[in-house]
Amino acid sequence: MNHNASTTVACVLGCRAASGRPYPAQAGYLTCDPCALELRATLRELVELYALTEDAAVPGAADVGVRTSSGYGPRSPAVDAVVALTDPRSATEDGEPVGVLGVLSTWADTVRADTGVRPALTEAERRDGALLVNWLDWVGAQPWAGAVLSQLGALRTEVSGTLGLGQRTVSGEVSLLVNWLDWITRQPWVADLAAEVTSLHRQMRAALGLLDKFLPVGQCPVDTGRGRTCGAALRVRVGAARIVCRVCGTSWPRAKWDTLSVAQGTPLSDTAELSAWLGVPAGTLRRWRSEDKWTRHGDKARPLYDRAEALASWSRRRANAAATSA
Repeated sequence: MNHNASTTVACVLGCRAASGRPYPAQAGYLTCDPCALELRATLRELVELYALTEDAAVPGAADVGVRTSSGYGPRSPAVDAVVALTDPRSATEDGEPVGVLGVLSTWADTVRADTGVRPALTEAERRDGALLVNWLDWVGAQPWAGAVLSQLGALRTEVSGTLGLGQRTVSGEVSLLVNWLDWITRQPWVADLAAEVTSLHRQMRAALGLLDKFLPVGQCPVDTGRGRTCGAALRVRVGAARIVCRVCGTSWPRAKWDTLSVAQGTPLSDTAELSAWLGVPAGTLRRWRSEDKWTRHGDKARPLYDRAEALASWSRRRANAAATSA
């Protein structure tokens, strides 16, 4: 990134340093590097989540063999949410898109228009372009066109792509946004784009039922140089053998999770972190917390608990289970 700009501004994505003060943006940009990398990772994960929606949008797809009553019952709210996110026609009353492809296409078109990577067409120009593509298809179907078929195909692809007449895809729109992210993070609307992408990501995870399968661990403490840490949000799937930072790629096997907690600067953890550390569901930990009277630290927004107390509860129940099975 460019380091020539002398004016220091706060990262517009709202991140803060450990002291609580706004984190500075990278020189010449409106975001810091960790936030830019996090936005890139979130965009790419949208493609992976979107690929999971085909099965999720079919009612009962995951319940093969389960007997149900005849007739048409109410749709699952989760299925409705998936349909709303994947239907290109989904929009607000004001016509603003709410589906994943619609939102991403709106931002991709902004990039195309502002950078000139693709000309903005009027409806009349779009119709003329479609006629040209259709004519190329007709020529390619003629028996005498065999000798130039490959050239016609290449020309059709180029015309369709340049004029924006090809079928839009989530992966294609994300690819454009990721390729132009260095430019995007210097634009005054980058915070709006990041907010909508983050909202889509959260909605997709909720619609697919993934919110409870990944637990937050904390922030990545890896030193990235110049006195800065990676700071990306770390998540772990319940039962996973290691935690992997999706931004810098550092991984911690289960044996080093306690070291990771110490590196984050606190001997206390919230329920989600304890769940990832011990491999115990968060609901079970809440029951242990009540039964064993753990001391509560932190604040109301994020209560924290002594890791030693949680480990003692876990060890005691493990020992009881072993004695019972003996």
